Amino acid sequence: MPWTSGWFSGGAEGDFWKVIRMQYVISALHYPWPDVAAAAAIVRDQLGLDGIEFSLASSWKRPHLTEADVAAVLAGDAVRGLALSGHIWENPAQLEPEEARRRLRYWVDLAADCGLTDLVVHGGHHEDQKTGLAKMKAAMQAVLPRAEQVGVHINVENHYAYDYRNCHELYSTPEEFEDLFTLNSPNLGFCFDTGHGNMTKNTPELVRSLRGRLRYVHLADNMGVDDDHLMYGRGTFPWADFFDLLAEIGFDGIICVEFPVRDDLGPFRACLAEMRRRFG
Repeated sequence: MPWTSGWFSGGAEGDFWKVIRMQYVISALHYPWPDVAAAAAIVRDQLGLDGIEFSLASSWKRPHLTEADVAAVLAGDAVRGLALSGHIWENPAQLEPEEARRRLRYWVDLAADCGLTDLVVHGGHHEDQKTGLAKMKAAMQAVLPRAEQVGVHINVENHYAYDYRNCHELYSTPEEFEDLFTLNSPNLGFCFDTGHGNMTKNTPELVRSLRGRLRYVHLADNMGVDDDHLMYGRGTFPWADFFDLLAEIGFDGIICVEFPVRDDLGPFRACLAEMRRRFG
């Protein structure tokens, strides 16, 4: 596996891990591939990336991984040498506590079996914000001992503002994350999504305040209103300022392309070139 746990030497107080080097991966939802072998070959040979973030949902239907896809990942040959992670589509805040624990435990175990080092999860949504945050924390507290045991990191992603279109999404402000991170597990991290940060207008505040937990970044652009998943540079997200911010905090983690990489590869190439220029 490409990660090693340990204290972050020279970083912010409270950092729980150090990645050997920056890893650039792409969400499997955002580029075309017919099967796992082809998905891996495209990442290696055409895109020049380090790995793949697979999409995991209980439907087992595309665009998420199918059961056949999982079998191919489990077999290992097609994805050997790639950094693998997963994005799970659950809503722990809406589930009964035992069901939330069961589902998260299932994905953690599957990730460990498949060689996925990291899982990204949304906090979910709930009509009562305080109740939803408490349910999410309880679900994480129940599953983190298992995650620590099998070596899987769970990264909670910032999402829309709670009052965005009455979606009641959780975890868009530092204050919402504060209580969650009192769990103090080395396997509980923060995933910062640039598109969501552009919508909530608090990117510097989130990144700086949660720098000790920041392990994973999602890259997408938008016009600052809706989650459009525009290509790099096609929206209003301040990319140069953001890369400066990552350099300022000494970020050395997983960066995942979460914008379309299909017919027009220009924005992707520009994004990757800029990241490699800055971070190697």
